[in-house]
Amino acid sequence: MMKKTLVALAAVAVTGGAFAQSVLTGDFAYGFSSATANQVTTSGMGLEWADIYINATENIEGLGKIDVSFGLASDGGKGTNVYTGDHSMTLTMASGLKIKAESAQGASYLAQGLASAGAAYEANLSGKLLSTRSNNDAIAVTMPVAEGVSIVIAHAEADNTVGIGSGSSYAASSSEAVQGHNTVSLKYAAGALSVDAGYRAYDSVTSSSTSSVNTKNRASVSYDLGVAKIGAGVDQNNYAYGNIKTQSAAGINIPLGSASVGAQFATVQTTGNSSSASNYTRNGAIFGAKYDLSKRTYLVGQYWSYDAGNTTNTSGYFVGLFNSF
Repeated sequence: MMKKTLVALAAVAVTGGAFAQSVLTGDFAYGFSSATANQVTTSGMGLEWADIYINATENIEGLGKIDVSFGLASDGGKGTNVYTGDHSMTLTMASGLKIKAESAQGASYLAQGLASAGAAYEANLSGKLLSTRSNNDAIAVTMPVAEGVSIVIAHAEADNTVGIGSGSSYAASSSEAVQGHNTVSLKYAAGALSVDAGYRAYDSVTSSSTSSVNTKNRASVSYDLGVAKIGAGVDQNNYAYGNIKTQSAAGINIPLGSASVGAQFATVQTTGNSSSASNYTRNGAIFGAKYDLSKRTYLVGQYWSYDAGNTTNTSGYFVGLFNSF
């Protein structure tokens, strides 16, 4: 995702010694994309996205700083629907302890995280070869334990339409319960090196199910060499039946002045299923380039190809103009 630049609109209020600031930010992207699967090509030009975020910050004496972000988004094209974007509220204390509550579509751990090495300019392998990003209501506590080292404890529940927000026990419309999960992560970031490793346990596990996740193990790392940034990671799902799905990825991003070029390579492997057809290894890659026209506007071009289990590989490309304000 692109880095949002905070400009344009700001309102400042001082009340009872408290300092509050609200800022409007946004993203706009327009371009052309094409995808080919099973020898059928679909393509077109149009709006990629148009997002608006209202960000508010308040310093509370004796407590810390509260940051709130409220988002509205468009999935592309002119229509009658307004979609909610990501929403979050974060309390940061003087000790560095952070408590964050959010309703959001989190970044893909491999496709957009450290393993991408920053090469996920716009399109990525999430929802293609790698797992699709999911919407969750979540709360996370980040505790700094040493210089550059923090521990994150998080609880998340899959988004649905029942109740206030969502909950893992309200999956009446599904044959299997919507699964919430608890995650403990260890993060390190100092100098050129960044590490993110974690363990996750799921609730509402359906006994002997090949699609109900029991636990997840993941780890990723990136290192900035100066002339290039490299990253790699692995994400493993352990299912109730005993089958395993392992996703791995490695990426590289090379800065070239106002431009950069990058690539990511990924593999998905499944084992332990009763059917040999369900045990497979699939590969994919994405290549791209980004050129900064200014601090807020840039061009992106990307090409991807991956094995989707079809008679032929799925491939596609995207070119677009982006602006952040």
